[in-house]
Amino acid sequence: MKATELLKTQHQQVRDLFERIEGTDDRAQKAKLFEELATKLVAHDAIEREIFYPACEEAMGMTEQLSEALVEHGLVEFSLFQVEQTLQSKDQEEGALDAKCMVLKEVVEHHVQEEEEEFFPQVEKTLGEQKLEDLAEEMLELFEDHTARDFRAGLFANLRQVMAGVMKTDVRSDESAEDSRPRKKSRRSA
Repeated sequence: MKATELLKTQHQQVRDLFERIEGTDDRAQKAKLFEELATKLVAHDAIEREIFYPACEEAMGMTEQLSEALVEHGLVEFSLFQVEQTLQSKDQEEGALDAKCMVLKEVVEHHVQEEEEEFFPQVEKTLGEQKLEDLAEEMLELFEDHTARDFRAGLFANLRQVMAGVMKTDVRSDESAEDSRPRKKSRRSA
């Protein structure tokens, strides 16, 4: 399986979970489904940001699409945090959970559509089948590792990075334009 196929499969699993969340009015069931959704999204984020995106950047450079995808990951994580906080709140406005879940879904759907329709075809051309298969193996291992953990630790760590502005998102045409901000290291270079 290629890395892009793995990611598409995970995208579909997330779509299915959103449908199941929308299909129930039971708060306890929504919370359980959200836990599963958040676990998958945080693990998915990890494999993209730690393995897939660095490989894409190495082969293609920091393209506008890659930069935008990184920013969108921050939006997804912030939206996940908002839903989690709403679920933990005892003084919740009626409809707040559904509203925040809908925003999360819309952010994820936008991200997924751009990845699948625009970014993945370019990645497949550039990286080639064997590289994508090798990446998929590494990504699947990390995904399984992350899904075995409570999603909150990974989510909060990623949010701290997003809020601190350390995500690498600037499209640069030359190395001299780099600033001195700290950057997140990829798992592969650590």
